[in-house]
Amino acid sequence: MAREYIKVFNSYRGAMEPLSDAERGRLFTAMLDYSITGEVPELKGNERYVFPMFKIHIDLEAEAYRKTVEKNRINGAKGGRPRKNRGEDAVCGEEICEEGES
Repeated sequence: MAREYIKVFNSYRGAMEPLSDAERGRLFTAMLDYSITGEVPELKGNERYVFPMFKIHIDLEAEAYRKTVEKNRINGAKGGRPRKNRGEDAVCGEEICEEGES
């Protein structure tokens, strides 16, 4: 399952500052395309110098997400928490239920 977003860190601003608006737009589009397809786009402007740093972050985030999904899949296969008894530990509103109440 692919992620529906990429993280864009505030620290990217400093790396993007020397770029023109057009280069920033192409860089951001390249980041989105890479996160969707996994293919490294061909960049011709100055954005090609900054993209590899962002690619590393995209890859790290994708791997962390993949690990989380796998861990959740394994835990989900184990089943859920056992059901509570509706007696001693059940809470009715703000008070503890008496035995037989629900």
